Amino acid sequence: MKRHTKTGIHTEKRRHLVSYMNQRIEGFQKIPAVLTDRACKISVLSFLALLLGVHTGRQVGSLSLILWSAAICLFGILYAYHLLRCGERQDYEIVEGVVYELKGRHSPGRVYQVEIRLGDGQAVQLLMDKQYRFWIGGRYRFYFNPKGQNVFFGIKGLDATLNTGSFYGAEELE
Repeated sequence: MKRHTKTGIHTEKRRHLVSYMNQRIEGFQKIPAVLTDRACKISVLSFLALLLGVHTGRQVGSLSLILWSAAICLFGILYAYHLLRCGERQDYEIVEGVVYELKGRHSPGRVYQVEIRLGDGQAVQLLMDKQYRFWIGGRYRFYFNPKGQNVFFGIKGLDATLNTGSFYGAEELE
């Protein structure tokens, strides 16, 4: 009789575990590809920093190098987890529109101005890092951190945002 009761408890735990895993998988399927891609890249770079730090630290005999590389790896993994949780909880702002003008792409500096037209006809100007490529006439979806600064905050009298920690990424739409 006791054996039958334990089996019932284990079956119930198994059902609960399967239910929990299905909820998590459904949550991860809702995460935008931009956030998962960024989280994967950060995770890989974190592990690479750990491997290089541990290898070099062992060669040189430096415990502090090994500990610093482990700390960098830990922070990278935590940030990647943060990105995935934000995507799962849909804790991000979206600006979606068509790029109609690019200013300052070839001028010196770190940023350039991307002007987009939203679906309601409103024009928005974003200051973006030059590492991101956008094309005039292309339709894009921009992902921002809502807890950072407001996307339409206004820098230099413009409706603009400088992507210092608030910009998650952008994807081109068809």
